[in-house]
Amino acid sequence: MSAFLGHIHYWLYKKIQLLAERENLVLEKTRSVIDDLADELHEMSVDTYGSPIDPATPLEDIIDHGNIHGWLQGQITTASVREAAFIKDLLDTNTGDEGVQVIAQILDAFATQGTACGTVGKDSLQGETAGDIYNALQNFYVNGMPCDGGDQVVADGDDKYQWVGDHRLQSGYWRTAGVDPQFMSLAYQTWFEFFVKAISYKFEFVTTEENGTRLYSIQAK
Repeated sequence: MSAFLGHIHYWLYKKIQLLAERENLVLEKTRSVIDDLADELHEMSVDTYGSPIDPATPLEDIIDHGNIHGWLQGQITTASVREAAFIKDLLDTNTGDEGVQVIAQILDAFATQGTACGTVGKDSLQGETAGDIYNALQNFYVNGMPCDGGDQVVADGDDKYQWVGDHRLQSGYWRTAGVDPQFMSLAYQTWFEFFVKAISYKFEFVTTEENGTRLYSIQAK
C-alpha cells in the first residue's frame, strides 16, 4: 500500500468502524436481557484487546503514517477478535431460556446492521445484477485486506453470484477468540441475508451445501 492516505485507506477504515459499531449494537441488545452482565463481559474483551476506535476520530489523526498497511491490518484483527471474544463470553455465560434470548439478541444486532448497511448501499448501487449487489456488500463487510484476496467465486451471472462460504478471512480471528465458528457463520449469514433484503427486493441471500462445501449465493427470486 502507498505511504500516503488514499481512498482505499478511508474505505477500509469505515469498514473497521462498522465492526466496532456492530460490537456496540450487540452490547446494547444483550443488555436488554442480562443487564449489567453484558457490560461486564464487554469490559473483559476491551481490557484484553483495547477499546474500539471512536468513530468521530479522523483516520489521519490516529493512523501510523510510517506503517499504514500494518496499522490497518492490526485494527482489523483487533476489532474482529474483540467482537468474537465478546460474543464467546456471552454464549458461554448464559444458558437456558436466558441463553436463547441472548442468542436472539446477538443475531438481531447482525440483522439490524445488515439492514442499515443494505439501505445505505442501495443509494450507490451501480447496477441491478447479483454481482453488483455482491460488490456493494464488499463496501461494508470486513473481508480482510485487499492483498489478502477475496472469496472463492463459484458462479458470476446477472441472476446469481455464488461463492464458497468458508469465512477463510475471518476464521483465524474466531479461532483466536475461541468462539464457536458455526455460530459466527450463522451470525454472518444473518447479516448477509438482511443486507440483500434491504438493498433489493428482487434478490435474496441463500445458503446451500454441495459435496460438503457451504456455498453462499445472491440470486434472483
